[in-house]
Order: sequence, then C-alpha cells, then structure tokens
Amino acid sequence: MDIEQQYDKLLRYCYMKLRDKTLAEDITQETFIRYFESKDYRSVGNEMAYLYTIARNLCIDHFRKQKDEPVEEIPERAQELQGTGDYAQGLVDRITIEQALDRLDADEREAVVLRYSWELSVKDIAQGMGISRFAVRRRISSALNKLRKEMEADEKD
Repeated sequence: MDIEQQYDKLLRYCYMKLRDKTLAEDITQETFIRYFESKDYRSVGNEMAYLYTIARNLCIDHFRKQKDEPVEEIPERAQELQGTGDYAQGLVDRITIEQALDRLDADEREAVVLRYSWELSVKDIAQGMGISRFAVRRRISSALNKLRKEMEADEKD
C-alpha cells in the first residue's frame, strides 16, 4: 500500500465530508493512527475499505460533537480553481455539480463520490459503508437518476 497516495485519497474524502481543510487533515491523520494501532490491520484483507470505514466513522463522530459549525467553502474552493484555464466557468461548473450533489441524501452522495470521484469498486464501497454490494448499486442508481432529472430540469429553465 502506497501510504502517500492513500493519504491523499483519504484527505479528499474527509474534505468532501467536512468541508474544512484543517479538520480534514486532522481526521485523515487520526485515521492512519487508528489504522496502524489496530492489531488486526494486516489481516483485514482490504486495507482501503478499512481506512475509509475508520475515516467515515471519525467524520460522523465529529458531526455528532459539532452540530452548528459554520462552513466557509466558497472562498477556499475559489482558490483551488484559480490558475486553471477558464476560472469563472470552472467555478460555475463546480458549484453547479456540488449543488446537485447536495440535493442527494448523504448516503447517496457518498456512494456516488466514492464510486466516480475516487473510483472505488462497489465491493470496497460496500465494505466501507457497512452495507451490501446490492445496496450500494441501488443507491448509486437512485442517485444518478435524481441527478439526471435535476440536470434535465436545469436545462429546461
């Protein structure tokens, strides 16, 4: 397992969930600490699914503790897009996609992002979320149908 590559993937995952770069870094580090402190981590079988499970649980724990924390996402995302070809269009596209994803329920959004942004297999997503592969496929299919309808409705307006 390439630790640096996995760290970057988990950091992006935590950032997607938390929308706070510093907090995402802290949770990602805590994920690896818990992973390596675990006595069973070598025999788990699928290391990435185990890492995502730990990260997901830590994010959930954070939200249980901090319910009304303000989110300042637009200025930070604007900095990410600066320097790319068409800054304004990139910002509009990113905000449109994120707004569409935000209309999904949390489990559907997580399944779609893990599948298409992080390119995890359905099996890995199922293990990480603690559900069956069939349930993952159903969530992704439902989410894609909702997104398709949202995009069609936006095109008509």
